[in-house]
Amino acid sequence: MSQTKDKIIQVLVEHIKQGTNLNEISLSKVAQEAEIGKSTVYEHFKNKEEMISSTYAYLLHKYQQILLEPIVMASFKEAFIAQIKRILCVMSDAKSIMDAIMNTQLDGIPSLSLEHQKLMENIQEQMNLRFTDIMTLGIQSNEIQVQNITPFTKNIIQALISGLLLQYVKGEMDLNDDGICELVFNQVLKAIS
Repeated sequence: MSQTKDKIIQVLVEHIKQGTNLNEISLSKVAQEAEIGKSTVYEHFKNKEEMISSTYAYLLHKYQQILLEPIVMASFKEAFIAQIKRILCVMSDAKSIMDAIMNTQLDGIPSLSLEHQKLMENIQEQMNLRFTDIMTLGIQSNEIQVQNITPFTKNIIQALISGLLLQYVKGEMDLNDDGICELVFNQVLKAIS
């Protein structure tokens, strides 16, 4: 990626992190913040939609790498907390995108193309498989005793994880990163025991 194109995408990334609706940002504003001329934006993107699309693709690939980096499956708790820390890292970086990945509310993000939705669904599926592997490790190692499985157990666990992490990232919980990871771990154990 060229330095100029990267500067343009970084401007949009900052707006995404701040929760700005990208549909309301003008190309002039993007050019000004990237310290380039408006015509230079058009040298890299056909239009605003392509610029936004490229930014989402950039972020989604970046987050996919973080979320799905291999984990050492030493113990159930270590693997679980390692994955929670990755989710926390990404969620802290861009709450709106991570919340959509965790809760499948893909329509809440403006200018999200079908291609982006498919990538997010792919990340969701891979995250589900990752958590299935982690839970399987816990069952096989007798670190957890699953007694309360219902058709909605996955949904309850997902809601616990995303809800608690989102509240933490919003500053609504007086904990540090290790504290929130322990809280999430313990609450998930209670939900499945």
